[in-house]
Amino acid sequence: MGIGNFFKKMIPTVEKEEDQVKATKKDLEVCALCNQGNIETKWMGQYWHKNCLRKAKKMAKKMI
Repeated sequence: MGIGNFFKKMIPTVEKEEDQVKATKKDLEVCALCNQGNIETKWMGQYWHKNCLRKAKKMAKKMI
């Protein structure tokens, strides 16, 4: 096994890792409360549906 074979094995794994990074970015854009897609707003660094955001704020008010 020479050094050329070593690099040939490395190249396909790098491309697969880049595809996985792109896929994980899409997975991050889900609602923070219900974990579903079609998000509408971004608040505090997380994505939310408008309904879920209202529910979460009401729950937080009740805790205080």
